[in-house]
Amino acid sequence: MQCFCVEIATQTTSFRNPEFQNFHKTLDMPPPSTIIGFAGAAMGLSPKMAQAFFDDTPFVTGVSAVHSGRTTDTWKYRNQTKDMHLYDPLKDGSVIKRELLIQSKYSLVFGSENTQQLESLFKAIAYPKFALTLGSSDSVVWVKRMQKEVPLTRSNLVKDCLVSGDIVGEVIRRASDEPEFSIYQTSEPITYDLPVRFNYKSAYGRREVKKTKTLSIIIQEMQLNFEVEGVLYDDHFIPVFDL
Repeated sequence: MQCFCVEIATQTTSFRNPEFQNFHKTLDMPPPSTIIGFAGAAMGLSPKMAQAFFDDTPFVTGVSAVHSGRTTDTWKYRNQTKDMHLYDPLKDGSVIKRELLIQSKYSLVFGSENTQQLESLFKAIAYPKFALTLGSSDSVVWVKRMQKEVPLTRSNLVKDCLVSGDIVGEVIRRASDEPEFSIYQTSEPITYDLPVRFNYKSAYGRREVKKTKTLSIIIQEMQLNFEVEGVLYDDHFIPVFDL
């Protein structure tokens, strides 16, 4: 399998945690649906067609992220439903708070056995058809650097990244056989069930969650008692998982 990395930067980003409704709390990492949308914009595809691209061609992905801080902004909600039975005038025009990550840097990994499709995605990101954003439509990204032929490797040290599965649970399950590990303390959840596929009403229309994937957001360094597959980019290990 061949892989490439793309290094990007943003002024602000926000990845809505689906468990919060009235307050749009952000995840610390872009979820798979955001990565698919980023790639789709580069290729000039609608959200529905971008998902179909990755359904037709198996890809792996990975993400590493750091940010300078976070803040909150107000966001005006508009009820755009055409079904008057669902229309709620009390909600139309409501203002909610949205959490933002400030001055973020991301390293995205894309890998596939299909070298032709991998190359087409690489060229699309280098010369995108649509404006590249990450998360909300106003989170425009700056592509700083791209690197081809990043080799796969394995490591048991993870930090500032997404890892497939319930990592804490897996570490604990292996603890009796492999007792050397570390788990950092945090008041935030580490493991989430995040949407990875949707049923779309139309190319740009409403969508419903079709499939979720269990992922762990690792901020501080963890030493696992097993190794995971990933790439080494600028001396930082980035785990990969099926997209």
